[in-house]
Amino acid sequence: MTASDEVRLRPGTPHDAEAIALLIERENRPRVGDRERIARRLEALPSVVAVEGEELAAFIHCRRMAPDIVELSNMVVAAHLRRRGVGRAMVAMLEAALAEHGFRAAVFVNSRLHLGTTDERATTARAFWLARGYTIVFATAGSAMFAKVLTEG
Repeated sequence: MTASDEVRLRPGTPHDAEAIALLIERENRPRVGDRERIARRLEALPSVVAVEGEELAAFIHCRRMAPDIVELSNMVVAAHLRRRGVGRAMVAMLEAALAEHGFRAAVFVNSRLHLGTTDERATTARAFWLARGYTIVFATAGSAMFAKVLTEG
């Protein structure tokens, strides 16, 4: 992502829940965005949204898994912004915010078994996360659990 791009990153807020749910529904059909759950997660922990013009075009949020570990629970980037560095920049911003809040590690599951997921999308996502320094710590035929240490100690 370059400075000339008209995509701005900022922390997410509960007020973004509706736009995030709509993005999920548009980009991940037939999934439905749970607005209340999204708002709770945005209020509880750091998150990042990407805004293009006036439209929310990407997000990543998480939930607490343990006192010092978070689960990255969802990330969506609008199709027209993929492979432009938006996801990479959002992950870097979120990881920094999580480390500042005392979290030492992040985990998540990537699965081909989610409703609407294709093998191609799962494979692309796995390559993205491996390039961000995450490691597959456990895998089944359909799912892989990733982890990354954010801060030592």
